[in-house]
Amino acid sequence: LWDEPISMYVNKFANGTFYRRISPTSFYAMMANAPSDSQAANMINTWLLNSSRFCVAAGGDFRNNRDDCYWGLPSISYDDPAYLKPGVWNYWRGFVWGPMAMLTYWSLQNYGHVQEVRQGKTALCKQMKALMTSQWSEHRHVCENYNPHKTADTSNGDCSGTPFYHWGALTGLIGLVDEMGDTKSTDS
Repeated sequence: LWDEPISMYVNKFANGTFYRRISPTSFYAMMANAPSDSQAANMINTWLLNSSRFCVAAGGDFRNNRDDCYWGLPSISYDDPAYLKPGVWNYWRGFVWGPMAMLTYWSLQNYGHVQEVRQGKTALCKQMKALMTSQWSEHRHVCENYNPHKTADTSNGDCSGTPFYHWGALTGLIGLVDEMGDTKSTDS
């Protein structure tokens, strides 16, 4: 459900309160065309293109991204206290996942007519492609998931999950799909 004070879709508890742990799944409401164009633009500017949250630089060039949230689209917002919390199993608390990247890409596709969303989608594609190709070039790995740190370093520069896992390629696939032409977006 839309949470106006934070400009994002969130889950809601049975008692009526919002669950404000924001992950890429909050963008999935765009797949259902739930937000207005204005809400979609706010989601992108407030969350996706924010170096304190999902760390996607507007130009896809990593500008202003911190080293510990360099690649973008961590599995929980960078400003969440659970983000890569030391001493805790962080599997879903900060690592970058190909399926989340793909589903977020498809969500953004539905709003290609909104300039901010187009910019966010293009930037996301650039950063995800760079992440996947960095691991491939360095180690010949397509990772199950990726560490968001600039070195993508969890185990001496290697993957944070299984080193060769099919869905890890989705991080690079979205850029290829985008370069081939987005059939859902319009530039009018």
